[in-house]
Amino acid sequence: MHNATMLSTAREVLSRTRLILLAGGSSNERESSLSNRDALLPYLQKLCRSVDVVDTNDVDHLIRAVRQCDFVLNIVYGAGGEDGTMQGFLDILRVPYSGPSILPSAIGMNKEIFVSLLRGLGYPVPHGCLVTALGDPQSWPCELQQSRVLVLKPIDEGNSLGIKILDGQVAAAEAITRIQSTDRSRWRLEEFIDGPFGTVGIFQVDQELIIGDAVLFDLPDGWRFYDNRLKVKSVDERATPRILHGLAAERIRDDALRLYRQLNCKGLVRFDFIYNDGAPVYLEANTIPGLYPGSNAALSFQSGFSFEDLLTLSTAAQIPGQLK
Repeated sequence: MHNATMLSTAREVLSRTRLILLAGGSSNERESSLSNRDALLPYLQKLCRSVDVVDTNDVDHLIRAVRQCDFVLNIVYGAGGEDGTMQGFLDILRVPYSGPSILPSAIGMNKEIFVSLLRGLGYPVPHGCLVTALGDPQSWPCELQQSRVLVLKPIDEGNSLGIKILDGQVAAAEAITRIQSTDRSRWRLEEFIDGPFGTVGIFQVDQELIIGDAVLFDLPDGWRFYDNRLKVKSVDERATPRILHGLAAERIRDDALRLYRQLNCKGLVRFDFIYNDGAPVYLEANTIPGLYPGSNAALSFQSGFSFEDLLTLSTAAQIPGQLK
């Protein structure tokens, strides 16, 4: 399906497309979105009939622009852009947009719901629960009591923002006391899963699902998890990506194909996991993954696509009735 003829058709589709590049927003990931905007814009200006860059904070511009476009490429990360809010707004206006619709977006953004759903579907996920469900540490679920290292994370932040790695129950209990009582429903405590961070990308072209490689990131010495500083390369150390092969990679790719269908996704989606003892433990779905040269989504597909070809095909495939 993803051959030279299909890519040529995708380029023709985009050459006729008046596209909005939706970026910015008000979440803690605003700067990442703006940086991604700057990386994408030269490609889109080359590929599309026109590109109107819109910051969701400029509501008047947003409303004017969406009434005059053919398609919205949404790279607004976090609350307001990735959680179903923007998807509902665009659905009401009947404007086609990139990425999954309201419910898959909301599920992917909320780590507690995502992990609970996957556990019910039989996928391996970390044991844990919302902070509001925890009392005295002696009453914590046995998986948390037995874990020597615990993870405290906000359930609605992306890009590893706010995550705390804590050694033992005492440290975890103390960290919880520092969370405002009105904010505790946003935090999840879970067991620490040791192993390299991994990711796999997937998108759909007509009826075919295009699956990328399962990529692992080996952490530099002294790092216990793949946090935002390593992702955006704001520190001197680097996580080393490598493609996973063999039966474990086949399992992860098969899981991603099933999950994409079970969650009713569309567009380019990335599933993240920890590779522990030869098997994945799933963490979250990125329904609006970072999309720029060298991003994790691009790395998942680099054995089959240049970045420009990935952007071209994954975008054109979402414009209704155009790429068949």
